[in-house]
Amino acid sequence: MTAPRPRRPLRAAFAACLLVLSLPAAAADFQLDNVRLDFGGMAISAPRLIVKGASLDREAFRALLDMKSSESAVARINRVSATEITAPELVFEHSQGRQKQVTTYRDVRLTDLRDGRIARGESAGGSLAGESPASGKITGTLLRMAFEAFDMRQTARVLTERTQPGQSEPMRPLFGRFEQDGYTMDLGPAGKIALGRMVGRNFAAAVGEEPLGDLLGRVMAMSEEVTPPGGKPDPARREAEKRMGQSLLALYDRVDYGSGEIRDMTMTVVEPQAARPGAKPGAKPGGNPGPVDVKIARIAYGEDTPAKSGFVMEGLQFAGGGAKGLVDSISYAGFSYGPVIKALREDLAKSTDANATIDWRRYIPTIGTIRMTGLSVEAPPMLPGGQPVRVGLGLFELKAGEQLNGIPTSLALTLDKLVAPITEGAGNPAARDLIAMGIRSLDLNARIDLAWEAARSELVIRQIALGGEGLARLEASATLGNVTKDLFSNDVALAQVAALGATARGLTAKLENFGLVEKLIANEARKAGRKPEEMRQQFAMIASLGLASILGPSDAAKALTAAVSRFVARPGTLILEAKARSASGLGLADVITLTDPTEILDKIDLKAEAR
Repeated sequence: MTAPRPRRPLRAAFAACLLVLSLPAAAADFQLDNVRLDFGGMAISAPRLIVKGASLDREAFRALLDMKSSESAVARINRVSATEITAPELVFEHSQGRQKQVTTYRDVRLTDLRDGRIARGESAGGSLAGESPASGKITGTLLRMAFEAFDMRQTARVLTERTQPGQSEPMRPLFGRFEQDGYTMDLGPAGKIALGRMVGRNFAAAVGEEPLGDLLGRVMAMSEEVTPPGGKPDPARREAEKRMGQSLLALYDRVDYGSGEIRDMTMTVVEPQAARPGAKPGAKPGGNPGPVDVKIARIAYGEDTPAKSGFVMEGLQFAGGGAKGLVDSISYAGFSYGPVIKALREDLAKSTDANATIDWRRYIPTIGTIRMTGLSVEAPPMLPGGQPVRVGLGLFELKAGEQLNGIPTSLALTLDKLVAPITEGAGNPAARDLIAMGIRSLDLNARIDLAWEAARSELVIRQIALGGEGLARLEASATLGNVTKDLFSNDVALAQVAALGATARGLTAKLENFGLVEKLIANEARKAGRKPEEMRQQFAMIASLGLASILGPSDAAKALTAAVSRFVARPGTLILEAKARSASGLGLADVITLTDPTEILDKIDLKAEAR
């Protein structure tokens, strides 16, 4: 689906500011008829404006709306002072190429205008009508909307002014609060979208090196330029695009979205092949799966999230093409594209060099915490007459600590209740064996928890675990020594040397059986035409004699052989603990110089136990 482009929202806000410019002396009440401001691609009109408590008379007020005035917008806004301005109807007309849009607001009321600010504003609702080459006719309905503490002066400055070279300004709120009861939009054959109640607070922006109004104008102009098919690259256009990229990236440090939420979002999205004007509803040309329905109970950001920062999406549901699914929540906190923006701006500022080496670590964002809960998806059967495919995930969580050159110095990854079906198919003997053992779906969980301790030059692997419900669970922990800061270097050769210099100091592993071993033995017995007990005894003997012949007669080898044999004979829990005898640990050089792999047992203290 190609959605209609945003229609210069900040320029529209600035234009709205001009409609409420006025006032400093004795209070006056008057009416202005047929007010119209034409900005070229955008025009604002009001059949009637009613002004109360103004400090300027009618003609002085009308002069403030003169687009040809030599006085700056900021200067005019500073003279605004009125008790109330109302308009039964306010119309915004936008046009860009073949795209047109008219938005009409009803019963507009602005109160307490002074010092370049509007204390409160509201509209009873409105309507939207437009036309797009991609979507055809567009219509929409807007419900009640209101705002508080709208800073017209700062908005005008952001749109029309620029900072001095080498200087910067802090961000200031453009409005204290904004709310809308909702809206619906019909995109014709491209689909529909509707939003429930929306609330936003403390949206802020700063004046930058280029007026935002000029930047948006350049973006619109460049978006309409078309490069002929097969045309040669234009160096001037490439340079213009490069400067445009720099300007757009600079917005990252100039805008703060504050906090807020959107509730009850619904969409019907139609892929472009089926969205041609005149296409029948539900048509599926070229194998198009048809419309996709999406519902989102709540989207929140900033202070409105459970973590009081970041972003969260709750109650996501989707259906289309015979599949459906839902996600309880998707969220992040502490996540930031700041490092990516910084790297892009630095690279765009450099001269183009095809042979330049790119350090991709600089493009890793600050990860923070990313979390998803309650995923479930149901898809049509993969085989005729089969059961629907159901996949689920209870929890996915990724927590990353402080990052050096993009690489987290600590990491915790959790997967819980990852449920997936076992599907039998040709050339998949493993699936056939699992189904034969009565395992028709997997219910898995996994966890990785590790951290680099700079003071001790150690990488501590607190936990690596993988398990399946009703099957087995493997859990391990370890400590690696001589792990220096060079491991995180953006010099690849230096990082490789640091990795090769790491040493293993200790390892603990635990294998718990929850029924997998018994299922394996029963399946092998079935294939061999023997009793499960006979097969278990055979495996225990193979483990005892086979390991003994491989590992040799050392005490460590005997302890390991005995523990593994006992585990096979009576599956329960197998625990292994290994510790390097050298205080510096066991390094790669210690391993590659071994002539016999079993010699490694002479370099470690090993404990093995089967319970």
